[in-house]
Amino acid sequence: MAKKSTAKKPAQSAKKSTKKSAKKPAQPAKRPVKTTKASRSAKGKRPARGAVPGSARAKAVSEKAAKERRKKSLKAVALYERALGTLQKRRLSTAAVLFRRVINEFPDERELHERCRRYLEVCTRETTPDPSPQTPEERVYAATLALNAGAPEEALEHLEAAVANEPDSDHIHYMLAVARAAAGETKAAVTHLQRAIELNPDNRFLARNEPSFETLQESAAVRQALSSRPGND
Repeated sequence: MAKKSTAKKPAQSAKKSTKKSAKKPAQPAKRPVKTTKASRSAKGKRPARGAVPGSARAKAVSEKAAKERRKKSLKAVALYERALGTLQKRRLSTAAVLFRRVINEFPDERELHERCRRYLEVCTRETTPDPSPQTPEERVYAATLALNAGAPEEALEHLEAAVANEPDSDHIHYMLAVARAAAGETKAAVTHLQRAIELNPDNRFLARNEPSFETLQESAAVRQALSSRPGND
């Protein structure tokens, strides 16, 4: 009886050996990712050397703007004072032009605008051929404009005509006291002020704060009149 052969089949042994010896191909190593300036977080950034922070820049701009405003305000005041001096010299047309320049060239100077408009009314009235005031009210108004323009003599002309029509008007006597004081006629100013207080005791309160009456208060009679109480009149 023939013996079975013990030799392994070559195909099967070769297949097993290839399975054992086969290896997966090695994968290439990962390269480290390089970070760029653009990929850095904004929080980690530092301001460049010599750069000005936003708050400091805003402060510098604000201080510069304030300085410019002060400079412009000084120019407006200088132009206003020039206009006022021209008005006092009775150069009314030139003064009106200067007052208008203050209003037009310096729109932020609102306090100066109010004063300029008042003086422009004076310039307009003086340069416009209006009829002379007739009633006491018109004359007192004309006297007020003249006083504002620095012309107490003209104001006195209007007030004397007004008091001739209304001799017991406390307001006219008060205005006469202001005009006389502005003209340097202290004694006459005291007389009119006393009469104004006699006619209307409330005038003493106005007189206490009237800048034109500072020199009048050197008079003992005026001090007594201003310090009296209504119940003692």
